[in-house]
Amino acid sequence: MKKLALLLGSLLVVGATASAKEAVVAPVEVSKEVVVVADVVEEVVVEEAFRPSGYIGLEYRAYGETEGHGDKIVRNPIGNLPDTNQDTWNRGANNRARLQTSFGIQMTENSKLEGRIRDYTNLESSSSTEKKLGKDYGTETRLRYSYKHNDVLTSRLQYRDEENDSQNFEYMLRYTAYQNKGGLLSKIVLAPSLYHSMAADNGGDYLNTIGLDIEYAGNLPLGFTWDGTLYLDQNFYNKSDKIQKGANSTTDKEFVVTWEMYLYRTFALYSTDNYNLDFNFAGGYDPYVFSQYARYNKETGLKTSDKDTYSLYTALDVTINYQLTPAVSLNGGVGAEYRNWDNENQSSANDWRWQPYAFAGMKVNF
Repeated sequence: MKKLALLLGSLLVVGATASAKEAVVAPVEVSKEVVVVADVVEEVVVEEAFRPSGYIGLEYRAYGETEGHGDKIVRNPIGNLPDTNQDTWNRGANNRARLQTSFGIQMTENSKLEGRIRDYTNLESSSSTEKKLGKDYGTETRLRYSYKHNDVLTSRLQYRDEENDSQNFEYMLRYTAYQNKGGLLSKIVLAPSLYHSMAADNGGDYLNTIGLDIEYAGNLPLGFTWDGTLYLDQNFYNKSDKIQKGANSTTDKEFVVTWEMYLYRTFALYSTDNYNLDFNFAGGYDPYVFSQYARYNKETGLKTSDKDTYSLYTALDVTINYQLTPAVSLNGGVGAEYRNWDNENQSSANDWRWQPYAFAGMKVNF
């Protein structure tokens, strides 16, 4: 009996121990939060390499007959010779055509080359050899090289071959003294210059000039803009090209102030994505010249020009522009210019006359 009790007691102890082991709760694993620290990524901006760019333009412009063409009577001051009827309006440029080729190349980030070639021909038909239809009046060529030193300072070298085959060179240092885009006065550029001009035969007739150009531009109410240049020039002539400042006196030095002042306004008439039809106005003094001396005829002793002269004009035209491709644009239009073509003396300027013109052209950017 005692053995049975001991056996049962042992079994109970073993069972309790087993039950106690099964009741032990397994340890709880605490998950650790993993923090990922991202490295700072710096955006590297790669500047696009410089690529040369430029444009080529072509325009044909035809000028019609100036109002009053052929009615100018020239009084003969010598002896009893008869007066003559001469076509002097617009300096003989009636019924004339001009083919203009222009180009510009941005060669480097700081250097640019620009050019303009104008070739003039006659459109009048006459028995006179001077007015032969298609006669070539001459060619004007202008080349400019500019180098940008910084945001406000640019050097410019210019060469011109004029219609009469005279040639000139100019060096100019251009300083942007003031800028205020959209203001009444938006820009002032000061440009000291050295200028040399020589005759067609490269002979003794030449002109040297030390000058200062003051360029300006701005905005006016009602959509008008204005710009122009004030030229302050001290001229030095060689001995064989003196100024006849009186009936019996000459000089080889003269200070001249030339003033250009222009107003502009464009009125948009119609436009689409590719077309623009505009009415354009331009006008002003082109130029007003204040000379130190009047001019006289050496042979007659009579005054031929006032000290001060001016040309005042208005030009109106209707222009259509068509964007053929992103790089190619076409344009054309008709208009007329009103100007005192013949008499520019300040004391007697008169005879403002109209001259019609038409033009067509294209421009290619690359």
